[in-house]
Amino acid sequence: MVHLEWTAALEVGHPEIDADHRAMVSLLNRLHAASSRSDQAAVRIELATLEALTRDHFAREERLMLDIRYPFAARHQKEHVHLFDEIGAQIDDFNEGLLGAAAIAQFIRRWLMDHVETSDRQLCAALARRCQKSF
Repeated sequence: MVHLEWTAALEVGHPEIDADHRAMVSLLNRLHAASSRSDQAAVRIELATLEALTRDHFAREERLMLDIRYPFAARHQKEHVHLFDEIGAQIDDFNEGLLGAAAIAQFIRRWLMDHVETSDRQLCAALARRCQKSF
């Protein structure tokens, strides 16, 4: 996995969501660094932190979807459930020595990039429209 730089291209335009995504990028980079050093204790800490951040981020997004009665909420939430289940399974595989941390980081990186580009951009556009209607 190559170090992932935070760029404006990753921003979706919602401060809370962008802050979470920025934190995820930072965690992915720390996970990669720990994996490169073969520091298993640091890898486990970063994986646990990433899992907690992901859970909290999904809860925040789902609260925002509920607040605006987002019409694609069910589909978006299914994506969250699928990713969270997959991360848990991959962490289990890591703990059993079946999967390396770099593979987990690469999977999450790919998922994050795809999810941000599609589902999160769509959600943030709906949030922006809702904010414009509020004024």
